[in-house]
Amino acid sequence: MSSTSPSTVRDDLNLDGIEEHPERPTLHATGNPKLPYILNTRRFGSHIFFGPYVYFPIISGLTWLGGLLALIGLWAADGRPRYRPTQGSIVFVSHVAGVHRTMFICITAVVAAFWWATVISERWLRHTNRLPSDIRRREWILGYCAIGCAFIGGMGLLLLAIFDSYDYSRLHWSMTCVFIVFTALSAICQTGEVWSLYKDHPQRMSLLRSSIFKLIVVLSAVLGAVAFAILYGICRGKSVARGSRSANTCNNITSGAAAMEWTIAFILVFYFLSLTGDLWGSGKTSPRYLRHLAQWEAKQAGLNRWNTRAEELKEQAIARNRGEEIMEAERRATHSAV
Repeated sequence: MSSTSPSTVRDDLNLDGIEEHPERPTLHATGNPKLPYILNTRRFGSHIFFGPYVYFPIISGLTWLGGLLALIGLWAADGRPRYRPTQGSIVFVSHVAGVHRTMFICITAVVAAFWWATVISERWLRHTNRLPSDIRRREWILGYCAIGCAFIGGMGLLLLAIFDSYDYSRLHWSMTCVFIVFTALSAICQTGEVWSLYKDHPQRMSLLRSSIFKLIVVLSAVLGAVAFAILYGICRGKSVARGSRSANTCNNITSGAAAMEWTIAFILVFYFLSLTGDLWGSGKTSPRYLRHLAQWEAKQAGLNRWNTRAEELKEQAIARNRGEEIMEAERRATHSAV
């Protein structure tokens, strides 16, 4: 069997540390070597060692989802009561959360903390070229606006849990508005940032998919918020008769508003999970991952020296994330046209 150089193994597997493709056959007669589980960044387990940032939005999203399901379960276990006579047949998230206040405070604290960790990590990873980095100033501005809005939105979430809807009704609903508005603004800024990054990194289809998915989530949440505001405003969130509307009519309308609030809350889960895709590539550009990959390539080729290859992989990753290949191609095209 002929010996195989590190570059041959590299080319055959297309392991550039940035893009992932199905494994291709190699020149090995015994079959193509497969990446060990720890180096396969398509697996969640690999990110424990090389890109743990992807777990931040997952923890945030699953904690929020688990919290909502727990509130629904507790309400159902209590016999689906109306905690106050003026509440509708379907109670608001805030009303159930107010009854189970301590649990809800713990949930919102975890969600806010890991949400902040997510947006801060993403900005740092783009700054250090671990992810596709900013080429235009607008991407930098949108990124920091997303962080600022996320911080305010997270504080609103935590405060609406602390000041429940029973003892601090006005403050609670004010913080709810702060949470909804600034979460939406943060999501809009992130969507714009990722879309702008895709325009500068057109070879990164993951950026396009992420921006489209975020846009769908944001639009769904905004439409849901508008429907919630309209339904809530008709009977002021109460099931008692108001104006020409009977108590039964207001009960149905208020219950519809509560259902929309629950829907918006569940939509937020998809937003948190969408951030996982933005951070996914960080595992493939981790210096530690690149060192292990270089060692594995050297082992496949029967070589002992891998340090130079590790530095080469790091330089390639940085160049790709800076968009240097695209800019060089544009310069060549411009020069040829001239």
